[in-house]
Amino acid sequence: MKRLSGLSFRNKLLLAFLLIGVVPLLIFTVLMLNIFRVTLAGNARDAAEAELTGAARAIDTLLAGGAQVLDALSDDELVRAELSDPGAEPPQSVYDALYTLSSELRGQADFALYSAEGELLFTTGTGSAGSLGTHWGLLNAAAASGDTAYAGSEGYMLAARAVTEGAGPVGYAVMSLSPAQLEELFSAYVGMGGILLLDPYWDCVYRSANAGDEALAPKLREQLLNGEPLSDGTGGSFYVSESAETGFFLLYRQPEPVADWVMRLLYLVAALTIVICVALCALVSMMLSRQLFEPVRELNAAMGAVEEGNLDTRIDVRSTDELGQLAGRFNRMTERLGAHLEESVRRRQELSDAQIRMMQAQLNPHFLYNTLDTVKWMGKINRVPEVATVAADLADILRSSISGDEFVTLGEELTTLDRYVEIQSIRFPGKFRLVKDIDAAALDVLVPKLMLQPLVENAILHGFRDRSGGEIRISAYRAEEDLILTVRDNGCGVPEEVLAQYRDGAPRPGGHFGLHNVDAILRIRYGPDRGVRFVPVQGEGACIRITLPVFRKGEEPPC
Repeated sequence: MKRLSGLSFRNKLLLAFLLIGVVPLLIFTVLMLNIFRVTLAGNARDAAEAELTGAARAIDTLLAGGAQVLDALSDDELVRAELSDPGAEPPQSVYDALYTLSSELRGQADFALYSAEGELLFTTGTGSAGSLGTHWGLLNAAAASGDTAYAGSEGYMLAARAVTEGAGPVGYAVMSLSPAQLEELFSAYVGMGGILLLDPYWDCVYRSANAGDEALAPKLREQLLNGEPLSDGTGGSFYVSESAETGFFLLYRQPEPVADWVMRLLYLVAALTIVICVALCALVSMMLSRQLFEPVRELNAAMGAVEEGNLDTRIDVRSTDELGQLAGRFNRMTERLGAHLEESVRRRQELSDAQIRMMQAQLNPHFLYNTLDTVKWMGKINRVPEVATVAADLADILRSSISGDEFVTLGEELTTLDRYVEIQSIRFPGKFRLVKDIDAAALDVLVPKLMLQPLVENAILHGFRDRSGGEIRISAYRAEEDLILTVRDNGCGVPEEVLAQYRDGAPRPGGHFGLHNVDAILRIRYGPDRGVRFVPVQGEGACIRITLPVFRKGEEPPC
């Protein structure tokens, strides 16, 4: 921020234009390019998964049908008889059985019959299968499992089922898928990608034209064993499907959806666009700053003159735009500042004179104490105890009221109240009496000074205006972290208009200045919910409740 504050107006304007014009464009461009890449990648992933699912379903369906054909061949009496005793059946009859049982899959796969020694006897192929030779691993697996066994060899996918008679196999029924047949099977699912068919040992059985080189399968196997993502090193992604029946793996290679050169071209176009925007922003900012800088410079110079105390400084208004309006307001401001300064000097002089007069007219508090003490002793000498009592009580009240303490303990507040009640009892004999119900735990709680006296005075002056024998009851007790104070009388009650003011939360002085002042002090000190509250009473009279937070000497007062 310090570096920005030190920039000139022109540089700030240029920076603002760049931030407003270039940054959103840059963010938008990056976002769109990333969205473009992510969208293409997502579409490519979905397409690859769909192609892989279709290819896996196609070969699983073919192998399931082939397994049914092998089962039928192994259970055929004619086939079993010929394999048990070669030459026992006419060759044409065996061929007819072989062709009949495999008719539904003819062209998709080749089927053959092998002797127990692994010699090819019959085949539906055109000679390709005859070149396979003996695949003893597959045949032994079929004999050992008693079910269909699968293997891959030299581009062929093989499935074999042992034909048993008695205690052991008398031959084998074998299904083979040639490279051409696998190519035709997967041709509908290759698309933009490539397909790899791997045996359980991740040796390549089939590889489409765009699925990578011959060394890819060992690399993928090594990556799989190392727990690495499958990759061909060119940005292509691999999706894998494993056949639970055969243990073979079908891999779909999806090339990178967007070529690197395409993305580089897009980024180059975006960079050129940003450069052009930067140049345009710089040009526009220079043109605008040239128009704006001169009025701003004049305003800056004028404000410097005002800062040095020259309030007669004025700026020539040459336009009606915002800068011209600013210059006019500056001129009016300096005029008003000059007038205000003159008025301030005049009022300061008047205030100084008033303070001097007030200081001259102030009474010495000690003079009041000494005078009241003289009145007290004159009452005692002349045997007028009421005069002495009133003088002593008034001196105590005066001493408490002018002390510098804002808060006193509840006990001290009640002592001051007793002095006031004693004076009022002499003034209005028999008019009222004061009853106190104070919890001892509340006596050391600090309260605002002279808080109770106005409430008692209000009850005496307004509640017992036309009656005698009244009672004022003051109670105080602790309620968790609050002090509850109530002042109740059995007087004539409170007018409805006064009660309405305090219910509305906006009391006005009216004829109850003391009550209003107490409410104002409590609201200012403790908050708007801590003011004076009138509590409904049964019968005549009024009840005021005050709730204050508890704090004692040495603690910070609540705000």
